[in-house]
Amino acid sequence: MTIYLDNMAATPVDPRVADRHRAAMIDNPANANSSEHSLGVDAQQAIDQASDSLLRALGSDAGHVTFTPGASSALWLAVEDAITRAVDRPARIAATQVEHPALLAALRRAEGEGRVVLTMIGVDEDAAPRLDAIEEALSQGADLLCTMAANNEVGTITDIRPLSRLVERYGVRHLVDASQAAGRIEMSSVLDADLIVISGAKTYGPRRAGALLGKLSGHASRLADEVFGSPDAPVAVALAYAMSLRAAERDADERRLAAMRDALQSHLLNAVPGLRVNCFQTLRLAGSLHVSTPHLPGEAVVGRLWGQVALSTGAACQSGVPGPSHVLSAMAVPEWVKEGAVRIGIGRFNTEDEIAQAGELIAGALNAGAPARRYA
Repeated sequence: MTIYLDNMAATPVDPRVADRHRAAMIDNPANANSSEHSLGVDAQQAIDQASDSLLRALGSDAGHVTFTPGASSALWLAVEDAITRAVDRPARIAATQVEHPALLAALRRAEGEGRVVLTMIGVDEDAAPRLDAIEEALSQGADLLCTMAANNEVGTITDIRPLSRLVERYGVRHLVDASQAAGRIEMSSVLDADLIVISGAKTYGPRRAGALLGKLSGHASRLADEVFGSPDAPVAVALAYAMSLRAAERDADERRLAAMRDALQSHLLNAVPGLRVNCFQTLRLAGSLHVSTPHLPGEAVVGRLWGQVALSTGAACQSGVPGPSHVLSAMAVPEWVKEGAVRIGIGRFNTEDEIAQAGELIAGALNAGAPARRYA
């Protein structure tokens, strides 16, 4: 059986969440927009209760939840919200260079349509946003700042507190993509943001389930209704339940994941000459291990592990896209680090025995191309 270590791309659905989702689908078949009968009203009430449950699980007092068909849809909606708030001019949006490809695509598309003036903000060698660059962008005028709570490729956890102080100082709305962070880290500093995106696919919840926390403009709310259609009550119920489980079990799970990650990291460093652990000195998600080998391309490593260990070279949304990772490019790492990158994501359903077995297999694949090539 293949050992699944691609939990940064998507987590397995918790069987308890799957059971809750199935029960919600079977118990009430009604459309939540069907307000002319009691079952439709019940479906809408289930969504309202899911909103309250989700906010409680996160410790948020945002008061507004828009359920979406995934985190990518929520990111797009946040961009549209900023555009509708900028009356008679393009929205001025600043975003870090390491944002999720879905957000960057939405921003660049809107920029090409003349609806957004986009400022890209650089990051340091650990993918953390540069505060001086953020302050410069905000001081020149901005409507929205887009940042991540945790990076989906290298796992860097962003300290949101100084960013919150900057957006407050300059009166700028703040969007935080918490898709990787929610259910994995303590979220109190993130909750100051105006808009927060979460993902069921990263929280052992339903795949195509996302949510945008925060108050939207009236136009953006109507746009969500028009584009996304009738809300999916069973999915909302399942997503909220998944977040409730993460709130209850997160601390114990993340300690165990960190221990397995550190054991795997130590084994690979000892077994693979020249291996580099990216973002080694910064705060990372507990299950995140991002490495680069000078011996062969990351794609070759992943290919050698086909059917044995499931991992990746970068963001799932960029799978099959030629060229180096935009995250590693923004970090300004050497070419061999970009070319030889492999992303390992450990999740709550992985076992110590699996990690030990995977360690041997991954080390063998990483060493397969020795001796190392040299770069100028």
